Amino acid sequence: MGTVMVGDGSGPVSRFGPFTLDVRRAELHREGEAVALRPKTFALLSYLAEHPGRVIAKNELLTAVWPGVVVNDESLSQCVRELRGALGDDQQALIKTVPRRGYLFDAATETVPRPAATGHARPAVRRRTWSLAASALLLAASVVVVPRNDLPPDVDALLKARRSVAVLTFLDHGTAGQSRLGDAISTGIVTALAKVPDTQVLAGGPAAGARAVADPRRIGRDLGVRHLLTGSAQQVGEKIRIHARLESGEDGAVVWSEVFEYEATPDDAWQRELALRIARGVDWRMGTSAAVRQAARQGGTPARVDGLMRGQHLLRHAASYDDLVRARAHFEAITIVEPGSAAAWTGMAQSYVSELEAAWNLGLGSAAQARQAIARARAADPHYLPAQHVHGSLLAVLGDLEGASRVYQAVVAANPSDAWAHARLGATKLRLGQFEEVQAHTDMALRLGASEASLVAFSHLQAGLAEYHLGRDASAYEHAGLSVAAGPSLAQLEALLLLASLDALHGRGQEARERSVEVLRLRPRFTVGAWRVWTAPVHPRLQVLRDRYLEGLAKAGLPE
Repeated sequence: MGTVMVGDGSGPVSRFGPFTLDVRRAELHREGEAVALRPKTFALLSYLAEHPGRVIAKNELLTAVWPGVVVNDESLSQCVRELRGALGDDQQALIKTVPRRGYLFDAATETVPRPAATGHARPAVRRRTWSLAASALLLAASVVVVPRNDLPPDVDALLKARRSVAVLTFLDHGTAGQSRLGDAISTGIVTALAKVPDTQVLAGGPAAGARAVADPRRIGRDLGVRHLLTGSAQQVGEKIRIHARLESGEDGAVVWSEVFEYEATPDDAWQRELALRIARGVDWRMGTSAAVRQAARQGGTPARVDGLMRGQHLLRHAASYDDLVRARAHFEAITIVEPGSAAAWTGMAQSYVSELEAAWNLGLGSAAQARQAIARARAADPHYLPAQHVHGSLLAVLGDLEGASRVYQAVVAANPSDAWAHARLGATKLRLGQFEEVQAHTDMALRLGASEASLVAFSHLQAGLAEYHLGRDASAYEHAGLSVAAGPSLAQLEALLLLASLDALHGRGQEARERSVEVLRLRPRFTVGAWRVWTAPVHPRLQVLRDRYLEGLAKAGLPE
């Protein structure tokens, strides 16, 4: 048994170095001064201190600190970083990382009598903006954290709570031989969703799945989640049909529903792709629906997490410069109150990068602002995946295509359901002159995010440009048309330019002029000369047909 003990209030507390740890009161002091910790970070310290001198595997810590909840290693890493910072353990003298094994709490601990209670308040704690909170019970080598109501959660934690989902076992409607299909599908989805940033995932189990059909709100309350993912699988002949449905755990409303169909092959490749497609659908709909529903029922100034989600929603659907400015305003408001929000700083960075990608800001001001925001996001959480993604986009804008490609590949490896990372990998391959490789990435992006208008527009644009540079004008024209048809987006201008150029080059003068009118409506000051400068290629293969493309723009009637 370790040194952390729980009793009726009179039991001992533990001491290591200048620190005193009182688990029952959820308090950590350094030489009498209170040290503030988030509940999960405090639970991690409690468990480590109970097992000093022993290497504890990551899986054991995940089970102890997040009992009954599926989370990824990123959550544990964040708690470790916070704990080292609070303990002043920059050199990892107290909490050692043991490669490929886990963590070691390397401190001599001793039990000391619990201090007598006094009637005096703790002014140092009262003066803090965030008060200490959380009660931790260690039972059967597990940590159960009971939060107090006086700890305001940080906005990033609130975001994860808003994006919480329980994956209930999919029902089987097939033969007895397929009775485990629903279990396998549900397990794959949980695994895929556990890799999605800013998301809390819970495996609900078969009993919960059966009850949720009748009362999703009750199950949502019982499991403590905002969303429920239910579904069914049925094999008919050589086909397997899967129905997935995302419901609100608050009011039972259906947020998203989709049917997938696959060939019943002996391998499980289709199950892996299905899990990624459903994970992406859940990811997208949780963010979009929560922002829309909250905006519909709340006026005035939004709460912190509502403002964060509204900003993210505006970024996802941005089609104009004003959309980016409005999104940025939400993120700026959050960073003033919570300068440690990785999500808000990442949103800020993305708004500036999107300016550059859409050629609204041709100077270096936006690049500098994006770089600073990314640095702040990484300082808050060095492993925050969305910040890495935006960093890749900034590298691409600044011309470091090889660096951008490496970042996107790392993002895809960490979260294979990130449809935008797949699409941007395709865009990077395009600018590197690797035209033949673009479609594989854009096709995957479209498979994952077929209902996301901005993603569809961007992916078809990249595929169309690749086809153009491969000399396949008809296919390029088709992709550009699909990009425009997806609706207003940041990719719309460039898709219209490709259509206008191809119309003019193929003698469709009327269509070319109509496209030019649309271009000038979107960008009244557009000139072919400015576009020539902004789109200067970095690979010789792009130069082969670039002059022809620009010639088509001039023929379409766009100002030189």
